[in-house]
Amino acid sequence: MNKKIIIPTSNISEGVEFFLRGAKKRRSMAIASVRQVNTDIGVNLRLVSVK
Repeated sequence: MNKKIIIPTSNISEGVEFFLRGAKKRRSMAIASVRQVNTDIGVNLRLVSVK
């Protein structure tokens, strides 16, 4: 039998990649929600992230 050898493209496991994708999605949804609330109440702020 010929088995395909899968060569990973990164050293991050699939489970961790899944977790990180979810975190990025939640973060972008939270930022969109904050922007919407600020727009509704008439506040115009610039969001800045510090790394």
